[in-house]
Amino acid sequence: MSKLIEMTEKYPQTELWTDSFHVEDHEYGLTQGSKGVTTSPTWVSKMMTNEALEENAQIIRRLHEEDPDLNEIELAWRWTLERGKERSRVMLPLFEKGAPKQGRFSIQTSIYEYNSYPKMLQMTREVDACGINMQVKIPCTEGGIKAIEEATYEGISCMGTQCFSVDQALAAAQAVERAFARREKEGLSNAGINPMIALLPGMQDETLKSHCDRLKLVVHPDALNWGGIAVAKKTINILKDRNYRIRPLIAYYRSYLHWSQFIGADCAQSIPVKWQRRIENCDIEIRDYFNDPIEEWKIDELMKLPLFHQVYEEGSLKAEDFVKLEPVVNTFRYFTSEYQKAVNMIRDICLPEFK
Repeated sequence: MSKLIEMTEKYPQTELWTDSFHVEDHEYGLTQGSKGVTTSPTWVSKMMTNEALEENAQIIRRLHEEDPDLNEIELAWRWTLERGKERSRVMLPLFEKGAPKQGRFSIQTSIYEYNSYPKMLQMTREVDACGINMQVKIPCTEGGIKAIEEATYEGISCMGTQCFSVDQALAAAQAVERAFARREKEGLSNAGINPMIALLPGMQDETLKSHCDRLKLVVHPDALNWGGIAVAKKTINILKDRNYRIRPLIAYYRSYLHWSQFIGADCAQSIPVKWQRRIENCDIEIRDYFNDPIEEWKIDELMKLPLFHQVYEEGSLKAEDFVKLEPVVNTFRYFTSEYQKAVNMIRDICLPEFK
């Protein structure tokens, strides 16, 4: 039996999702029991530049002809919506079984608009209009938190993403609770809304290591592999203990620990297929690792890092600080550099060739 299937059979509260925009990955994930799909700006770029190139070019040309005033970034967004509308259908059978928390297909708002509440809110509405099972990823910046609240009030299922700190997660959770309270006051049901928060331990670890190197600090190397896990575990427990109705999702895998340490948690795990294939037949025992406490010496070592204090200690950050948080900045830079490959390709498609 696949280790992923064994995980969800033993711990049904720990759901498998698939992180990809590729059809074949979605199909493979379903064989492992995947209940949802996440995508990101990097997946958009990979799909645009590596898959069905002529088909993608034809779509871009058609969109450009329909609206010549659109620039490359706007065309990339229109293309993403069109592809998302088409590919989200793969998860519809799960969604239509009557479980609104399953069968979801997520698309993130534009990587360029992370500071603009009005633009993110408009994009959220556009993603939601692509299908009844859409889940909209919104970065946990100050403007993003506002967009999560208003969109949730409108009945849209949002996933706060680029969440690296306890304070960001709490801000998103509280935004959802305010939106739910407004809806309940107006007699509206929240049953069909699926609020989520994406925690990224792999990116967290990468940033903590670079932070340590930059400050020339001496920290035990084993501890540096547990920073993202420590923040995510603490966040999940706080959300549960305070009865927030936002569900955690783990993403951005850089070691098997980013999977195994969350077995047993009430969360989703959105795992790329390359990691699903590695995990499927591995020799890791399937048991509840989530409730294993992280050794105190590792936390003590991590506390040598100023950045770890920021992300681990509640009350360390204000909303205006979220966009300046080191792992948030690193993610924006990485996503933008990858996404720009798709933008450049669209420019080449739209401009004439000379022979």
